Amino acid sequence: MEERRRKPGSLRKSVDVKHPVSASQPPEFLQRMLDGEIAKLTPEQIERYVESCGRDALSLIVAAMLSEDRDEWLDEAAERFPDDPGVAAAMLLHRGGKAEAREWIVRLKENDPGNSLGYLFAAKSALDGGNLDEALGELASLESTQLNDYRESWQSGFTDAYRSAGYQGMEAEWLGMFQVPVLTGEVSRLSAGIGEAMIAAEGRGDRATAEGLGRAGMKAAALVGGRGDRDLLINQLISVSMERKLLHQLDAFEFVPGDERLVLERLAEMDDRIDRIKATIQSHSELLPTLTEPELRQYTRRLQTDGELKAMEWLVAQRQAGR
Repeated sequence: MEERRRKPGSLRKSVDVKHPVSASQPPEFLQRMLDGEIAKLTPEQIERYVESCGRDALSLIVAAMLSEDRDEWLDEAAERFPDDPGVAAAMLLHRGGKAEAREWIVRLKENDPGNSLGYLFAAKSALDGGNLDEALGELASLESTQLNDYRESWQSGFTDAYRSAGYQGMEAEWLGMFQVPVLTGEVSRLSAGIGEAMIAAEGRGDRATAEGLGRAGMKAAALVGGRGDRDLLINQLISVSMERKLLHQLDAFEFVPGDERLVLERLAEMDDRIDRIKATIQSHSELLPTLTEPELRQYTRRLQTDGELKAMEWLVAQRQAGR
């Protein structure tokens, strides 16, 4: 998506006290963002933000994600805060395909052992390397974990960075929400590796291993969308995609691994959920550009408390009730 660089010192209409935006009109910053014009901080603004935070781990991660000089900021974060799990996650996000990835997987597991993310990365790495036993061990560790993709802390850092550069109110909040990367996308390919391993196990007559992989894969998919309707829509869709890939390796009349439902029943449930999400997104996309500032404020709060899907459904219901 194309980004727009703000001229240093320029005033934004959304915060111009001489020409305030009418409460009955959609905020201008929202329309710009919907048009793909995402304000970009200058290197000087990023540096000032990092300094104002004492060059802590979060500010360095945010700087790396906002800057064109990503590697420089990542190197500083890695050198100064090698045991910070957020730094490890950022390194895996941006350098997951490099030789150093395994080191950061180990650091993530060691410094945030209750977080599923490290074990998901480790399982994918093991499967990619053809080490099935190691992958099964990593997947077994998921049972006592919950997923933390660091999105909330990163989003807070993004918002603070924009505020430090003079962006105010909801504009800073939306710029923060809009740009935080989705880390779970990096582990979404795990289901494909598990599916291939299931087929191989079945091919050699190892039903127990195939079933174990199926249960572990279902657990991984559930963890990615673990917050249900309160989770990011992208995480919900990734979770459904991961589960579908696994279920398509099974006969339609088999039972879902670790479940009492038939595969065809579970696939039908997921189809219904996808239809619900698609319908809500379509209606929401038509309404979002028309929101007044008070409506956008209410919607933003619901995004933060109820999650994307519930907030979108609330917005659609509000407009339908007002017709």
